[in-house]
Formats: sequence, C-alpha cells, structure tokens
Amino acid sequence: MSTEIRRNQFKEIVECIFNRWSALKLAVEHGMAKNGLQTALDFVDYVTDSCVMTNSKVCEEDLIDLLEDILDQEFDTICEDQSTKEISTILLRHLELLNNGQFELIKSELSALPPCSNWIVKGNKINIVKDPEDDSSSGSDDEDMESDNTNTRVHSDIGPSTSGSTMQVEEEDVDPGWTVVKKGKRKN
Repeated sequence: MSTEIRRNQFKEIVECIFNRWSALKLAVEHGMAKNGLQTALDFVDYVTDSCVMTNSKVCEEDLIDLLEDILDQEFDTICEDQSTKEISTILLRHLELLNNGQFELIKSELSALPPCSNWIVKGNKINIVKDPEDDSSSGSDDEDMESDNTNTRVHSDIGPSTSGSTMQVEEEDVDPGWTVVKKGKRKN
C-alpha cells in the first residue's frame, strides 16, 4: 500500500475520532483558537502525518504529548479528563489495524461508535459560544472573532470523550487564558 493511500485512510480514522472528541469541539466552539475550525483541520492533518509519515513506530506517550501540546498551544486548553490518552490509544490501535490490512475490523469498530455530526469539515460554519458577561457588542471584526473565555471549566457528565457525550460548562476562576477539562461522574 502506498504511503499516500495509507495516509488518506488514516486521516479518515483521525477525523472520525476527532469529530467525537468533546474537549476539542468545546475548545473550538468557545473560541479558544482564533480560527478554530481551520486549526482543527490542521490538527487532523498534523496528527495524521505524525503517525503515518514517520519511519519508526509511534509510541503512546509521544502521541499523548503531541495532542496535549497542540491543545495547549493552539487552543489554550488543558485536558484533565484523560481524553488525550484515550484518543491516542484509539488512534494507535487503528493505525496498527491499518498497517496489518485489517480494513473490515476498522470499518466495523468505527461504525459501532455512537453517531455524531461531522463538524470538522472544511467550509463548515461553527457557532462560537459567546460569554454572556461580555457586553462588548461593538468593536472591530477582529475583536468579534476572538472570545475571552478565560474562566471556563468543563466537566463531562456522561461517558468518555469519544462516546459523543454532552458536556456541562461551569464558570469558575482559573488561570487566564486556559480552559480546564475535568472528568466528571457518569449519569446512570
């Protein structure tokens, strides 16, 4: 299998998993990156290339670090819900299945995931959640594009981040410029 075909197949897997990653979606929806959708698209490409284009085996710790670094640097977000570990485990499992030619198993596992809307799509319109306390309705276009959600703490109330769960956002004072994602209790 050519590298380009393998890259395209793995990119589909990364897109499938990232579309279900609540922490990433919330970071984009809350304007934590200046051009959130494009940054998410670039994130997919970067992770795909980092996993497929390397000549050595990608280790889980390196992939976790890569995911955490990009969330931190590009989205001003730190996940404390262990979702970066969960995402990297899933991606590496599917990369191994892809490398072993187990396409039917990949298709079966991905189709068994809960349905979700594919929001990481070029040209998609993302509705940015504005801070209700921000009354600066007048200003330049650049100011309107940026969202100052420096006091956002996110708790997951239902299932792991890849289960298509909804998340509850609670306001709390934290370090400026950061969104903290913590694991919450599951509802039964």
